[in-house]
Amino acid sequence: MIAAIPPGATVEAPHPIILGENPVDTVRFVSWLRDRFSDGVIVRWQGSVVSTFAPPDLYHLPPPEGTGGWYQEWRDTFALGLFYFRRGPGFIQIKDVRDPAASASFVLDEGPLTRTFTRCLVPCSLAELQGDEREAAEALLEENLLLRAGDLVVTLPNRMKRWPVPAMAL
Repeated sequence: MIAAIPPGATVEAPHPIILGENPVDTVRFVSWLRDRFSDGVIVRWQGSVVSTFAPPDLYHLPPPEGTGGWYQEWRDTFALGLFYFRRGPGFIQIKDVRDPAASASFVLDEGPLTRTFTRCLVPCSLAELQGDEREAAEALLEENLLLRAGDLVVTLPNRMKRWPVPAMAL
């Protein structure tokens, strides 16, 4: 049995990651980083980003260690509560303030949208999604709620499991 990592603990990613280089590695790492952040675990990691990948999509997640350029921009932008979701009975509420000038709130309360959003918490291929789930994935991608790397997609916002204090700050 794998022991749970307690909130506030620090973990180090096992190896450097190059976001956008390999779609499988990218979506798996983003999913792992998102889930650790949701659990309140502090992650230290090394990495870089290929030029075709957009780091601002990930500024709600803990930044990699590094100096200059986009590393500094990511560190300066990162904050708790930039992009998260909460689940209720039959709906998912999403808040996105990664770009304060274009902040958005969403409530997903339709079966295909909530089902696809939840399914993509684990990275999956767009080819696996059929019919209304594929349409829902396209709509979620358009709103930048999913990250696409090659043919793979993963849900971007982290789950707010514990409301931070002071709650009114979010």
